[in-house]
Amino acid sequence: MTTDKVAAHYTHGSLMDAILTKLDEAGESLDGLSALDLAPLDHLHGRGREATDEMIDRLAPRAGQHVVDIGCGVGGPARYLAAMTGARVSGVDLTPEFIAVAAELAERTGLSEMTEFHVGDALNLPFDDAAFDAGFTQNVSMSVPDKARFFAEAARVLKSGACFVAGEVAQGPGGDVIYPVPWAMTAEISHLTTPEETAEILDAAGFRVEGIHDSTDKALAYNQASRARVKEQGPPVLSPLVILRENGLERMRNSARNIEQGRAIPVEFVCIRS
Repeated sequence: MTTDKVAAHYTHGSLMDAILTKLDEAGESLDGLSALDLAPLDHLHGRGREATDEMIDRLAPRAGQHVVDIGCGVGGPARYLAAMTGARVSGVDLTPEFIAVAAELAERTGLSEMTEFHVGDALNLPFDDAAFDAGFTQNVSMSVPDKARFFAEAARVLKSGACFVAGEVAQGPGGDVIYPVPWAMTAEISHLTTPEETAEILDAAGFRVEGIHDSTDKALAYNQASRARVKEQGPPVLSPLVILRENGLERMRNSARNIEQGRAIPVEFVCIRS
């Protein structure tokens, strides 16, 4: 099953211990951690917290609103959004280890009352209809072959008029993606669509697409700055590599290469639930 392969792709085996070890190496106190302290390693999408800040600006959640994070990973953006805005966030992810880590990090950051995390399939979300005031997903849909159902489920759990922000890596005009990449070791569990195709799927799922934001230029600048910083200062102790584990550096480099060559397009869709 595709879902089993995706979960296996992301399973680490001893992820919480690895994160705590890296935090200790970085000189972070394990008591009184904040969502900001964890941000260098727990925002697993391209451009990290920078991209999450843009997503939050576009989503514009208010304190007390209930937000869904579909494909939440270890919960970094969910905790960060809750801390920054006062909204409550429910995250769901296929990978049990990610959810266990997300819950423990919520406890360690004092955000367990504002966030909750569930093991679940994005194609069959464990939530009632119209349960959420807003929602987002970041770099998840590339692993989903049935994007129509993925976005239809997102629409189902959102209230009419809710904002939904969907970030993904889209297929570019420059040719097939070079693997491995962060979301897939091979093409077997990678399912890219063009921005135009994704917009059509969102529309059919019950969303009104109000904005499509291509962040290629921002990604190129971010990657260039990151390379310069590593050359000058050495690799950072805290980074998503602790989660990506084996050949994580190769996967991140290939991701940057795909964007540089036009094989992949980082894009974000801002939508309203009809």
